[in-house]
Amino acid sequence: MLNLKIAMRRLLPIITLVVPLLFPSLGVTAQETTPIPLAEIIVLSPVPGQALQGNILITAEINLEEYISAELSFSYADDPRDTWFLIHEIKEPVNEGLSVEWDTTILTDGEYTLSVIVITEQDQYSKIVPGIRVRNYSAIETNTPVPTSTPAPADTLMPIATLTSTITPVPLTPTPLPPNPAQLNIRDIGLSIGKGVLFALAALALFGIYVFIRNRRRRD
Repeated sequence: MLNLKIAMRRLLPIITLVVPLLFPSLGVTAQETTPIPLAEIIVLSPVPGQALQGNILITAEINLEEYISAELSFSYADDPRDTWFLIHEIKEPVNEGLSVEWDTTILTDGEYTLSVIVITEQDQYSKIVPGIRVRNYSAIETNTPVPTSTPAPADTLMPIATLTSTITPVPLTPTPLPPNPAQLNIRDIGLSIGKGVLFALAALALFGIYVFIRNRRRRD
């Protein structure tokens, strides 16, 4: 009986090496049933990049046993000093997770970072939610692209014929102008010159007679 026990002890290492080679499925089954550890802190809302207005609810799950306290804080996204402002502090563990209301109306519009810190007896765990956009007094940007409507095959638009207008030039026909009543012909011009000459001669004759009579009176 003692010899059998000694023999079994010697064969045990060999059996341990041979069994996985003969039955590899046993090892795979053991790996598949290994539980995957959960994240220590899971922030459900708000999510990164979300736009906030008014009072919002911060909810988170804490998968840590016997934690001492938890803190919710925020900071400005572009703050080089990395200054954090306390939103709420939990000094007693809550089994159903965190649920805290945050009034964002007291903040100026801009981008913020949210932080959840959980303290245990052995360590400290934190979760950061970046890109929180507070938009109480300004328009909320839309990051969703507007879909482009594509006509279905049955709704394919038929090409429309384009009408081209052709202009035919019309020859211009000169229209004779009506006679100008103020226009003078050669005959009228000749008569006008003749009358002028006669008027000048008559004036000279009258002037000569006037001079002759005046000189005669002086002599007498």
